[in-house]
Amino acid sequence: MGFVDSVKGFAGKVGESVERGAKTVSSNSKKFAEKNKVKRDIAHIEADINSDYIELGKALFEKIGNDPESEYAATIADIKEKNGKLSELKAVLMSLEDKMFCVNCGAQISRDQLFCDKCGAKVNEAETAEAEVVEAEVVEEKSEAEFSSEDSKD
Repeated sequence: MGFVDSVKGFAGKVGESVERGAKTVSSNSKKFAEKNKVKRDIAHIEADINSDYIELGKALFEKIGNDPESEYAATIADIKEKNGKLSELKAVLMSLEDKMFCVNCGAQISRDQLFCDKCGAKVNEAETAEAEVVEAEVVEEKSEAEFSSEDSKD
């Protein structure tokens, strides 16, 4: 029976080793899941802090945006310039998408709509024509600016 006893002893050792390995894997997977949860919580809190910074910056901009003596005057001027460019680009995009703003509520609507989807106001043909003229001017100004900047590169 010496051989059978040695096989039983070996099988017992293998079983213990497998059990320890399973406990280690279980412990590691729990630790991994907990680490990922903590990392996710950190990312959410950091995103909330960044949102708060943005709100604070917007509030500061509104408060001192018209003060030319502010220590942030250069940054404020840069933001205003970029907002102007952004408005122009949005107008160009709306023109390309055949859209306009509702004069009643400001929602984006299609040029061929008779009524605004958001507020139900009737869209006048005169307002549509006026919007087309304004957007055409923006596109024309943008094209001229691009043309003159290309000339200066040559």
